[in-house]
Amino acid sequence: MQKLFGSLTLVLVFGYSWWGRYQPVSLDRASPLSLQAEIKGEVNQPGVYELKTDADIEKLIQVAGGTTEQADLSSIALMKKVKDEDVIVIPKSQTKVQKAKISINSASLEELMTLSGIGEKIAGRIIEYRESQGFQTLEDIMNVKGIGEKMFERIKEEICL
Repeated sequence: MQKLFGSLTLVLVFGYSWWGRYQPVSLDRASPLSLQAEIKGEVNQPGVYELKTDADIEKLIQVAGGTTEQADLSSIALMKKVKDEDVIVIPKSQTKVQKAKISINSASLEELMTLSGIGEKIAGRIIEYRESQGFQTLEDIMNVKGIGEKMFERIKEEICL
C-alpha cells in the first residue's frame, strides 16, 4: 500500500509540474510583407516586381519606370490595390495623332522638306513644277524629277492638293 501511495504521489508531483507547461500554438498564417505582380504593355520597363502588400497600380507603374507616350490609362483604376501574382496590362491608346497633310499646291520649301525622303533639291523641283504647271491630282507629283512610284507611295498619306 505504501508503494502504491508513493507511486501515486510521484505521478501527481510530475503531473502537477507538467501542468500548464505546454500551451497550444496558434497556426494562424502571418500576412506576408510583400507581394509579386507583373506589369506588361505600355510601360517603360515591363516585368515582375516585388511590392509592399498595400501597393496600388499607380505604384506598380511607377516602379516599372512609368508609362510610354502611347499608354491609355483611361480604363485603369490607378488606386486599385495590387494582389499577389496579379498581371496588369497597360493598353495602347487607340487614338492616333494625325499629322496635318501638306498641300503640294501651296506649301513652302521648308514644309515640303518635312515629307518623308524629300530634301531641299526635290522640294525645290516640286515648287518649280507647281509654278509652271500646277498639280491637278496627287499622282502628278510623280512628274517631278526624283519622285517615282516608291517615293509617291511613301508620301501619299502626307500630302494633299
